[in-house]
Amino acid sequence: MIFYDPSIVLTSNHIWPIKAEIQNKYTLYNYIKDAKTYYPNFDIWYFTNVLPSLKDGTKKIITSCDDNNLRGLAILKYNEKKLCHLSVMPPYKNKGYGIKLFKQSFMELETEKPFLTVSEEKLVEFKRIFEYFRFELTDVIDGYYRKGKKEYFYNQI
Repeated sequence: MIFYDPSIVLTSNHIWPIKAEIQNKYTLYNYIKDAKTYYPNFDIWYFTNVLPSLKDGTKKIITSCDDNNLRGLAILKYNEKKLCHLSVMPPYKNKGYGIKLFKQSFMELETEKPFLTVSEEKLVEFKRIFEYFRFELTDVIDGYYRKGKKEYFYNQI
């Protein structure tokens, strides 16, 4: 069963009411740009794929915030029921915000088993939560995003 978490903001503006310093979808990139370490074209994907897709409604960014700070965010792709990206900001890690973002993503995507991938370096960080939700490892591809590095695919149809 999936429960709604009111601490995660869902709006038609995708990232609306969060504080001014993180309100702008361009500024939001600064909170997640470290993903470029594992996905070399992350910045290109964000600015040329995600941002235009927010306008046409094929992707959505959901956020979790407290009074002053971004706790975490998820980028969703509706037609593939894909969780493209999920980040919890360092001060909020291991406090349940990741689980809340996953659950809210399930509601948005209308599935408890969204398609997602994770790099080999990040697998240890996500393994426990993947087990918690009983995600199914469906493929492992070497060199998918970076030469010599494995990408783990979950819940692939």
